[in-house]
Amino acid sequence: MATELNYPEIIKKILLEYLKYDSADDVIKSSVSFDDEHGNYVLLQAGWRGDDYLQGAVIHVQLIDDKIWVQYDGTEYGVTNELVDAGIPKADIVLGFRHPSIRQYTGFSVF
Repeated sequence: MATELNYPEIIKKILLEYLKYDSADDVIKSSVSFDDEHGNYVLLQAGWRGDDYLQGAVIHVQLIDDKIWVQYDGTEYGVTNELVDAGIPKADIVLGFRHPSIRQYTGFSVF
């Protein structure tokens, strides 16, 4: 990476902040999974809402070729905004969940 910023540490810090939003009586719990070897960082949720069992990724971020790829973002503010707020240049962030044909219009890296 051509920067002094430690991208894995920034991503982890952001994802760990989401764990603070779980309260003791929540039936849907959050957890994180960090895989530094393969550059995968995920915020997961699982639990019951009434009779429905919910489980899945809320945020999925990958490090690919010195870029941060936001593969999925199910948050209101947006993990992408949090990455930019942390000082990561938009040129180093790819919105993987956007179709390649429209990435050029997002203001972020296309690949």
